[in-house]
Amino acid sequence: MVNKNTGAAIASEVELADTFWRRFRGLMFRRRFPRGRALLFKFRKPGRYSVHMFFTRFPIDLVYIDSKFRVVEVRADIRPWRIHRPKAVAKYLIELPRGTIARARIRVGHKISSKGKSFNPGE
Repeated sequence: MVNKNTGAAIASEVELADTFWRRFRGLMFRRRFPRGRALLFKFRKPGRYSVHMFFTRFPIDLVYIDSKFRVVEVRADIRPWRIHRPKAVAKYLIELPRGTIARARIRVGHKISSKGKSFNPGE
């Protein structure tokens, strides 16, 4: 996964959370979330999807993406036992290890891609 605007790598391993239970569990109970990993949430329709950090042991970064694969909201360093309620409508959400937004220089309006082409979470 790459930031098309900067060319910076976002993640080399992406786990898909495309069912109710995978989305519900998210990163709960995991001991760590290594750099280079991402958890991609694919929603049935665009909306404002909150993220809870209950039973998550480490802070993470959030990147919300619309149906055209453009970043519509970013939130860095979400700490455990918090809830984030986004302002933007999104079709996808990427959960990333803390610090990834800064390293990959991700900003609202940037386009996310996979494998050097348009981002396709169905791959």
